[in-house]
Parts: sequence; C-alpha cells; structure tokens
Amino acid sequence: MTTPEEGAGEVAGPRPGAREPDGWVLADDGAALAAWVHEPARPPQPRWRDRVRGRTPAPPTVVLVHGWTLAAVVWDRVLAELVQRRPDVRVVRYDQRGHGSSAARGPLSPLGPRAGSVASIRRLGDDLASVVDTCAPEGPLVLVGHSMGGMALLSASARAPGLLDARTRGLLLVSTSAGGLSATGRPLAPLMSALARLPQDLLVPRAPRLLAQRANYGPGVDPRLVGDTMRAMGRVSGRTTGEWFAALMAHDESAVLPHLAASGVPVSVLVGDHDRLTPPAHARALAEAVPQARLRVVEGTGHMMIVERPAAVADAVAALLEQPARDRPSAPAP
Repeated sequence: MTTPEEGAGEVAGPRPGAREPDGWVLADDGAALAAWVHEPARPPQPRWRDRVRGRTPAPPTVVLVHGWTLAAVVWDRVLAELVQRRPDVRVVRYDQRGHGSSAARGPLSPLGPRAGSVASIRRLGDDLASVVDTCAPEGPLVLVGHSMGGMALLSASARAPGLLDARTRGLLLVSTSAGGLSATGRPLAPLMSALARLPQDLLVPRAPRLLAQRANYGPGVDPRLVGDTMRAMGRVSGRTTGEWFAALMAHDESAVLPHLAASGVPVSVLVGDHDRLTPPAHARALAEAVPQARLRVVEGTGHMMIVERPAAVADAVAALLEQPARDRPSAPAP
C-alpha cells in the first residue's frame, strides 16, 4: 500500500470524521483506494519444517467489499463478530472508488467531455483484483461482497484467474444479483440521472431515516441501529449516487456464472426474506446457476443484512474458512 501523498487522485483523502486509512491501494488507472487492514490477534503457528527454514505462514485473509453509496465502515459489526470466531484471520476492507475516502478516477483515466464515466461493475472488479494483489498476495483467501460489492466480486472472478485458484477457500455473496435490476430501479432513473451530473465533490444528504429503514431493513430492526449506521457513513457524493446507480442497472454478470461453477470454488449465498433491492429470487438464481453454492434465506432481514444480522454473515465466512485447500488448477477464463 502507498502513503496518502503517493495515492493522489480525484476525491482522495479521508472524508471529514472518517477513520484514517491504514494505507492506499493504487488501482490500475492510478485511483487511490482507502484501505483498512485488521491484523490477526493470534497469528498462525508455523509447522516444524517451516520453523527450521525460518518461514512464517501467511494468515488467512478475508476481503470485504461494500455496496452502493456505502463505505468500509459498514462492515464494523461483521468484523467484530468474525474476529471473535477466528482471531487468526486478517480482514481487509476498502472504500470502493468514488465512495468514502477513495478517489473516483485516477490520473490515467481518460479526461474531457467525451471520456464518460468510469462507473462500471467491470471497473470495480478490476479494483478488487488490485486490492487482493496489494493487501492479500498470499495465504488462504475468502472474498465477501455485499450488494454492489458482490457484483464486483463476480466480475473480478471472470477476469482475474488468481481469485479462483487453489488458495481461495470460498466466495460469499450477500444480498446481491448477477443482473436484471433495471425494472426494479426504473422509477428512480430520472432522479439518479440528475444526480450523476453534479460535481464529484458535492455531498448530498442520505435518504431520511424512515425511508432508508423501510427500503433497506427488515421489519424488526432497531431504529437506533439504522440511525447510527447512517451517521457513521456520513453524507454521500451525489454524482457517486447517480453514476453508480446507472452501473447497477446496466450490469449483467450472468455469463460469469458457468465459469464460477466450473471452478469448483465453494460459494455461499445469503439474502434476507425482506430484501426489496435484490430480492430472494436473485439469490436463488445465483445458487441454481452454481451447483456448489449453498443458499441461506434469513428471516426478518432486509437488504442491509451485514448491519442487521452480522452474526449470520460471520458464520458463513467462518464456514468458508474451514474449507480444505484445493490442489487443482482454477478453471480457464471464459
């Protein structure tokens, strides 16, 4: 990881009130992505052969990828649950580009009126590959994506073969979809188009708490939890909101699913039965397309499962960490 001075880019730098990143990952276009790394409280002990040779085994690493208009801080409750279960793991979180403290584009991105937006799920998949290369280059690996983060994970798995190699213990897809969201989002399209034309550094308030609670959470959620989560994330860039909404509506990773199925990598799919943004039908379609996938529908839970039911997410991650190493090559890229 680089220092903040080395990681210059549009809208890079800690946002007001945010925790200072542990470092910055440079994406392939030079965008600086803010990253946080939780080191294990109990590092793995080397086997006697490794001790003789002076080798220290790399701990297992879990990479957490957040969703649309969110930030790495949204994983706090999952992190707390996970390190209780597995104090031997490293946990990497980062702000996706244009979100939180991360830059929206890098100095190598095309500029000018014809350059267009860099907002695409493919772009996020490339960023995820950069984060893994920088922050988790060795050791057992589990990748976890929530909502747009799950879409980034699917996209990355198709073009970064190393993400599906023998060291990857599994993928966890939470409240996400392989595509087909345009009909659900059509009523919001005019507003999102207007937001996408705003300056990148213009922050806008989030939706009122009651509206956010109804759209994103299950019926029994504590309103204080909703409010605390919104305050922790702060305001969000209007342009980020609009541009990445368009990316969500356009994305289609269905062609990736046969590749993921052929890889044999264990996959878990989690969804809440009250998820209005990526309904359970999308999770079922994912699980049906990947024979080794295990689907769990969590009752009384909405789209923000990582906040509402962090224990369920941590349990799924811990189960994937227990998967044995696979000694076969990854599936060829499609």
